[in-house]
Amino acid sequence: MTRVSAALILPVHNRKAYTSAILNQLTTQIAALKTEPSDKPTIHIVVVDDGSTDGTAESINQNFTEVHLLKGDGQLWWTGAIATGMRHVQQHLQTDYTVWLNDDITLADDFVSQLIELCQASLHQITITGGIVCDQSHPDWIVFGGVIASQPINNTQQFKNASILKVDTLNGNIVVMPTQLVTDIGLPNSERFRHYGGDYEYICRAKESGYEIRLSNHLVATTDYRVSDIIRYMPLVFQMTLSSTLADKWRTLQNLHLLKSPHNAYHMVNSIHRHKSTVPWWRYSAFYLRKIVKLLGGECLPRYIRKQQLSSYLEQQGVPKPISTCLLER
Repeated sequence: MTRVSAALILPVHNRKAYTSAILNQLTTQIAALKTEPSDKPTIHIVVVDDGSTDGTAESINQNFTEVHLLKGDGQLWWTGAIATGMRHVQQHLQTDYTVWLNDDITLADDFVSQLIELCQASLHQITITGGIVCDQSHPDWIVFGGVIASQPINNTQQFKNASILKVDTLNGNIVVMPTQLVTDIGLPNSERFRHYGGDYEYICRAKESGYEIRLSNHLVATTDYRVSDIIRYMPLVFQMTLSSTLADKWRTLQNLHLLKSPHNAYHMVNSIHRHKSTVPWWRYSAFYLRKIVKLLGGECLPRYIRKQQLSSYLEQQGVPKPISTCLLER
C-alpha cells in the first residue's frame, strides 16, 4: 500500500463549538487508523482562524496542540482563509494532497479511512474529488455536493449505479485535491471571490486546466440543514415570494450588497465574468439595477404563479416533501 500525506484545511470564524467538534472527530479517527508503521499516512490539520473572538484559538492551543493554527485579522473570509491554508501547505508541509473542510459538518465515522483510501488510489492522478453532505434529518437528501450541467446532485439515489460521478463543479465543504494544483493554477481568487464563489471559480479553473472533477459517496458528512438555510441559498425572487412584509422584502433586497449573501452583486458579476482579469465598475451597477427591477417586477405576478414557480424550484433542488409543503404554506 502506498504511503500518502494529506493536509486538511479548516477555515473558521467564531464557531468554537463546531470547530472543537470536528477537530475531536478528526483527531480521534486519525489516531484510530489501523495501518502498518511503514504505511501510516501523514495527516496534518491546518486551521485558519480568521479573527475569532469567542475563544476558538485559545481552545485549539489548549486542546489540539498538534493542529497547525494560522491566524487572520477577520478580513480573510472563506476564500482568503482557504488560500492562506493552501499557501502554508505548499510552502511548509508539501503533502501529496490538500483537503478543504468546513467546520459545521459532522463527519462519517469512517471519513478519514475513506479519505486515505481515496488518496492512495488516486496518487499521481490529475483529479479533484468532492464529498457529499447530507441533511441529518433526511439522510438521502444531499445538501452540498456537486453540480452537473447546472443541476445539483441532491439525492443519494443518484449514486445507485456508481460510487463516483463526474461533475462540472463542487461545493467547497469537502474537496480533495493534489497539492500540486497550486503550482499548476495558483491559489483561489480571494480578491474577487471573498466569501462565496471562491470554490466554484477554483474548481472550474482546475477543470479547464485538465483536472477531472468527481463526486464520491464514500466521503460523507451530515449537517443540520434548516429551513433558514434553504431560504438563504434560494434565488432572491423566491425569497421575495416568501417575504410577507415590506420589511422582509427590504431585507431580501439588501442581499444584493451583503458580502455574507451568496446573491451579492459583486460575487455574481465576477462569476459571470470570471475569465476576465478585470471587470469595469459599470457592470456591477448595471447588474444591481437590473436585479432590483426584475425582483420588483416579479412582485407584480399573481401570487399563485409565484408559488408554482417556487414549487418547481424546490422539486428541482430535491427538497423533501414535508419541508417543501411547509415553505409553500407560508
